[in-house]
Amino acid sequence: MTKPIIYFLCIGNSCRSQMAEGFAKHYLGDSYEIMSAGIESRGIHPIAIEVMKEKGIDISNQSSDLVSVNTAGKASYVITLCKDAKERCPAILSRSHHYHWGFDDPAAITGTNYEILEEFRRIRDEIEETIVRFAKGEKGEVMNLNNFDFSVYKKKRNFGEIFRILRVENGFSASQLAEQLRVTEDFIMNTELNRTHPSKFFIHALANVLQKNYDDLLDELYDVEHKEILKLLK
Repeated sequence: MTKPIIYFLCIGNSCRSQMAEGFAKHYLGDSYEIMSAGIESRGIHPIAIEVMKEKGIDISNQSSDLVSVNTAGKASYVITLCKDAKERCPAILSRSHHYHWGFDDPAAITGTNYEILEEFRRIRDEIEETIVRFAKGEKGEVMNLNNFDFSVYKKKRNFGEIFRILRVENGFSASQLAEQLRVTEDFIMNTELNRTHPSKFFIHALANVLQKNYDDLLDELYDVEHKEILKLLK
């Protein structure tokens, strides 16, 4: 039997999502397949490794990975850990069960070595408490497009047609681009018909495949207002 997937996401896959992955594996055992990823892959923060060892959990052998749209699409739980994601971003993928747990970024703290270490410990303990509640059945708030007063997807400007033009201009068939982005061909075709609304992670993957700057690609796909809304994990 295939295990349900829990997919923890944050911007760099270096601190919060790594600690969440470690605690989830510790408390949930073999009940789930547990992974984490980020929009960028920054490597595991050494202080995250240090403070998790204080809890008897070794995360040094975990990997720091880029988010996979395919994995997110198959996950039973896609859990974002960045503080502002709830307010600034609709569901990561409409086909996923997206939950949001907001934690401060311990890597952003400045101060003495002791102050930085204490911040990592504080976030670590908050994540542990949340994982324990999850194990008891408290999943958190499900993110839904209808929870938002605005939606970049509802405000899109001929997104599907622009997406199709970019695909053709770069010499990709729908099947070729689907393979590169690790999505189905139906997903590509439905996107071009404005039936599927790509997440920020999808657009990052598209920028990499097309070898375009992410912000430049957003300029082509959305107007300035939408571009600003999509900058969610800064």
